[in-house]
Amino acid sequence: MKPSVAILRLDEPARFNPDQLEKLCTELGEVRAESEVADALGVIGKLLQDVENLDQDQHPHGLGQPVRHLIAASDRIGMATLARAARNVEMAQASGDAIALSATLARLQRVGERSILAIWDLEDLSG
Repeated sequence: MKPSVAILRLDEPARFNPDQLEKLCTELGEVRAESEVADALGVIGKLLQDVENLDQDQHPHGLGQPVRHLIAASDRIGMATLARAARNVEMAQASGDAIALSATLARLQRVGERSILAIWDLEDLSG
């Protein structure tokens, strides 16, 4: 039996849950929702940087907290692809597969950059 190989696309688009953004607007009002999104994007950017800077050899379990916070912040503002990529990092780390962890971390960074840019573009379009 041949081992299966997953092919990871490097051009994966950022996907959003527009219902979550609408829910935020309904809960908080448009102005506060925009502020919430901006704050979450700042947190997400910092968490992505923290994850990238972690030395896995020195801190093998250091990903747990920043990745969990990244999932929560992403889910809060409807960044579905980013939340899914972060969950995949959690699963790869739990599996102990260093190659899978490396691949999912690289994907997390790519998706994170695209997601942040895409949501800023949405903000620009909305005025």
